[in-house]
Amino acid sequence: MLSALNAPGCRRHPWLLLLPKEEREGGGGSGGGVGQRQSQQRAGGGSSMPRAGCKSAGSWSKGTGGPEPGQISLVVFIGLLFTRFWFFSILYSIWWYLDQDKPRQGGRCSKALQSWVMWKHMRDYFPISLVKTAELDPSRNYLAGFHPQGIMAPGAFVNLCTESTGFSSLFPGIRPHLIMLPFWFRVPFFREYLMMGGLVTSDKESIAHILNRKGGGNLAAIIIGGAQEALNARPGAYTLLLRNRKGFIKLALLHGAALVPMFSFGENDLFDQVENSPGSWLRWIQDKLQKTTSFSFPLFHGRGIFQYSFGFIPYRQPITTVGSL
Repeated sequence: MLSALNAPGCRRHPWLLLLPKEEREGGGGSGGGVGQRQSQQRAGGGSSMPRAGCKSAGSWSKGTGGPEPGQISLVVFIGLLFTRFWFFSILYSIWWYLDQDKPRQGGRCSKALQSWVMWKHMRDYFPISLVKTAELDPSRNYLAGFHPQGIMAPGAFVNLCTESTGFSSLFPGIRPHLIMLPFWFRVPFFREYLMMGGLVTSDKESIAHILNRKGGGNLAAIIIGGAQEALNARPGAYTLLLRNRKGFIKLALLHGAALVPMFSFGENDLFDQVENSPGSWLRWIQDKLQKTTSFSFPLFHGRGIFQYSFGFIPYRQPITTVGSL
């Protein structure tokens, strides 16, 4: 039995079947894991991938076109340079340079921001709920594999980056961190907001920092399918990318962390997507763009403010996220 999967409430998961037999049974390394071979550079892919996180971890902010707050932050930063308050941008640039490693060192989570009332309104809009099926030992560190990506992954954000669904009450002593593309932590001002929400970069050093923290009680959550899986997100269907996404398992074994599966039912029901079946010209273009930019570009639509036929507001569909199966 692999020690990394022996924590209370974390039984051996079918994910392990993705690994070769010799790696499932351990390779002589400490803790009965995969020996001391270096884990995958990217948790979602093969050995040649450059980062430990999924290509677009945490899609609320990632490979689906990006969040508007990030764009606003960039405009404000540049705009200040052309006003009498230009020195604010200069001072922030200095701070930004001195603090550039913080997103890879666990960030700076703020319980005050995570407890904002507006997150409860966001929760109630869908609504979103979090279900616990087993206890997590706060003396251990955990690596959670989150499915599915969906279009914007509000289930991942609301449950792991806010207190609106009561994460700390359901899992006392556990501090969640949602993994996200490093690109967004280069956006001025917006990076501070992200870190206060508990988000960290998808660099392998960032995930290793969380999983190696002394005292336990840390959980790093990776949206396994990433940007590529967003292209399959449509109501009533769950098409998950797992076959070539083994790195997160090896990462857990390497650092002695327990694997925790999380599945968000209803995540794919929030938007309709233009038909882009594999082999179509649209899917070919989307795949090329995703491989080139690390972002996916699904053509989706939801509802409007005063009508339900078209718009970019997600449909009001319930999302139930089940953790620690």
